[in-house]
Amino acid sequence: MDPLTFLWEHRSYLMIIPVLSLLMLVHELGHFITARLAGMKVEEFGFGFPPRLIGKEIGGVVYSLNWIPLGAFVRILGEDDPKEPGSFASKGPLARFIVLFAGSGMNFVLAVVLFAAAYMSGVPTPTAMRIEVGSVLPDSPAQAAGLQPGDVIVALNQQPVPTIEDLQRVARANAGQQVVVQVQRDGHELALPVTPRPPGSAGAGTIGVSLRATVLESRPQRYSPGDALARGAEQTWRLVTLTLSLPALLIQGVITPDQARPIGIVNMGRLVGDAANTVGETGLLFPLLMLTAAFSAGLGVANLLPLPGLDGGRLLFLIIETVRGQRIAPERAELVHAVGIALLLALMGVLIISDIVSPAPPIDWGVGR
Repeated sequence: MDPLTFLWEHRSYLMIIPVLSLLMLVHELGHFITARLAGMKVEEFGFGFPPRLIGKEIGGVVYSLNWIPLGAFVRILGEDDPKEPGSFASKGPLARFIVLFAGSGMNFVLAVVLFAAAYMSGVPTPTAMRIEVGSVLPDSPAQAAGLQPGDVIVALNQQPVPTIEDLQRVARANAGQQVVVQVQRDGHELALPVTPRPPGSAGAGTIGVSLRATVLESRPQRYSPGDALARGAEQTWRLVTLTLSLPALLIQGVITPDQARPIGIVNMGRLVGDAANTVGETGLLFPLLMLTAAFSAGLGVANLLPLPGLDGGRLLFLIIETVRGQRIAPERAELVHAVGIALLLALMGVLIISDIVSPAPPIDWGVGR
């Protein structure tokens, strides 16, 4: 197969280009707006990466369109020279903190907006699921009751639980009280007594299991702007907190290392391509909106990690500077960030290889195709 034929047959995967460009444009827009508000001199705001295609100076800022359509950038005067008037380094710690944080902040805002747009456009709401126990945590109520991986949960206290939300709702309502979990195992139905933990108790979840769900039936549901915005904010918060809690969940055994592994540009392209195909086949926009929102929230979290080369690494240096009351030598800071960027590029290469060797499984969007 020649390269042009391959690209045409997989053209939906190229949707990753506008998706990443949107995420990075919004990210850099956060830096740009806050830098201008803080009185910093922004020399250039560019869409794409050089070489430059066109550029126009407006109000002392060069707005440029560049040949490589993967992202955006903001060039602020004097990021390491506090003697330069209007430079980034000449401003106080609070102003610099806000500018550095604003990129990820805008990604969180974009995630909320896109999730809300997805809910407004209409999302399939499961009405029936096959709920299966994925794993059972040690020293948990589920283990004490005899629940096993592979058990299919049918009811709690003879009350059907057609969806995971129903299961969680009934379990929370009976926290601290014994309930009977009806499960199907190897063709037999069993009734197992279990006592859900009260909210806030040590351990993960009220029962202590991870669940796998297969959607059997669903119906489309559209939400009002107010409800959609609230759900978008909640979904973004849940995604951010879940990402930050991954190390703890790995240690507790709630998820496997394979489930927690990061994905690179190749698998991101696959997922976006599959979502775009679903949009084309069903006419529903929510798969692409939700996936882009999830990527935006993930980018926001990843960029705040305290690693050299990222905004989080620069924020860490700023905090150290504030505590010490003395700036870190610019040449030393830039060397650390340069090494960090090199390591991040190496990590990206490793993730690309991992993506090729181990493709990400497609997402079940819960729609008939």
